[in-house]
Amino acid sequence: MLTPYADVLRRPGAFRMSATGFVARFPMSMLGLGEVLLVSSRTGSYALAGALSATGALANAVFGPLLGRATDRFGQHRVLPALVTVHVLALAAFVVLVLRGAPTWSLFASVILSGGTFPNLGALVRARWAFILAGEPPSLRTAFAWESVLDEVIYVAGPPLATVLAVSVVDYSALLAVGILLVVGTVLFVASRATEPPAGGVPPRGQGSALRFPGVLAVTLAFVFLGGLFGSFEVVTVAFADEFGVRGWTGLLLGLYALASGTSGVVLGAVHLRATLDRQLLLFSGLLAAVTVPFPFIHSPWVLGIQCLVAGLAVSPVLISGFALIERLVPNARMTEGLVWSNTGLGVGIAVAAALSGQVIDARGASSAYWICVASAALTFAVVLLANRNLGRAWVSAHASEGDAADA
Repeated sequence: MLTPYADVLRRPGAFRMSATGFVARFPMSMLGLGEVLLVSSRTGSYALAGALSATGALANAVFGPLLGRATDRFGQHRVLPALVTVHVLALAAFVVLVLRGAPTWSLFASVILSGGTFPNLGALVRARWAFILAGEPPSLRTAFAWESVLDEVIYVAGPPLATVLAVSVVDYSALLAVGILLVVGTVLFVASRATEPPAGGVPPRGQGSALRFPGVLAVTLAFVFLGGLFGSFEVVTVAFADEFGVRGWTGLLLGLYALASGTSGVVLGAVHLRATLDRQLLLFSGLLAAVTVPFPFIHSPWVLGIQCLVAGLAVSPVLISGFALIERLVPNARMTEGLVWSNTGLGVGIAVAAALSGQVIDARGASSAYWICVASAALTFAVVLLANRNLGRAWVSAHASEGDAADA
C-alpha cells in the first residue's frame, strides 16, 4: 500500500521539500487554538476568543489569493520570507497586547495583520508537487494524498501540543511555538530551491482571477462550508471539554478526529478509484454530512471521542478530492492562486463558524453549538450536489485539454 508514496518521495528534492514544508506549516493547527486558549484564559470569554480567531482566519482568507497571485508572479523565495517576518512581528504584538489587557480594538488590529500574513504553506507545497509531477496525474494524486495525510498528522499532534503548552506551561507558549516553528520551517523550505516552480511573471491581460476557470468557484464555495465544519468543531470542542471539566482532553479529542481523517487519507492515496474526481467529491461530501449528524446529541467526553474517530474518517477524502480537482481545472502558471482560493474558502468558513460558535456557546452551551458543524457539513454536500453537472463538464473539458496538450 505504501509503494506509491515511496515512489513520489524518491523524486529529486521531493522528500526534503515535503519535510521542510511539514515543519513550516505545523503551526497552522496551533495558531487559532492558541489564540482561543490565550484569550479565553485571560478574559473568560469564548465569544471574544472565537471572534478574534475568526478575524485572523478571515484576514488570511481575504489576503491569501492576492498573496498567492504574487507568489505565482514573483516566486516563492521572494514572497515567503517577507510574509513570515511580518506575521511573526504581528503575532508577538498580539500576545503582548492580550497580556497587558489592551483595548479590544487593538487586539483585532494585530490579529488582522498576523492572520493576513500567515503563509499558506499547504498551497505552496502542493504547487511544488504539481511542478515536479507535471503530466503524471496518478502520481500527483498520491502526492496530494500524502500532503493531506501530513496535514492530518499536524492536526493530530498540533492541538495536544498547543493545549499542553498553554495549560501546563504558560498560556501564551503555544503562540510562541507557532512563531519558532514557522521561522525555522520557512528558512529550510525556501532553501530547497530545486523543487520551486518558476515565477510565472505577469498573467495575460484580461485573464482575471483563477475563480474564472470552470469549476473553481464551485469547489471554493463547497470549501467555505467545509471550513465552517472545521472552525466550529475546534471552538465547540474546546468548550465541550471545558464544560465537562476535562479541558486537558481538548487536544486528544481534536487529535482523534484528525487521526481518523489521516488514516482514511493514507488508504485513499494508495488506491486507484475509477470514479472521476467530481464524482468522488460528491460521494465523500455526502458521507461527511451523514457522519456529522450525531455530534449535537452527545453528552459524554468518552462518547465524543468515539464519534470523533468515526466522523473523522470522512474528512480527508473530501479535502484530497477537492484539491486534486482544483489542480486539474487550473493551469500550472496559476496553480498557487488556484490552490490558495480553495484554502481561502476554508478560511472564510472557519472565520464565520468560529465567531458564530462562540456566540452560541456563551448563550446555549457546547452541545447546541455542534449543530453548526452539522449544518456546515450538510451545506458542503448541497453545494457539490447542485454544482455536480457543471463540475462534470469542467472535468471533461480539462481532461480533453490535457489530452490535446499531450498530443501536441
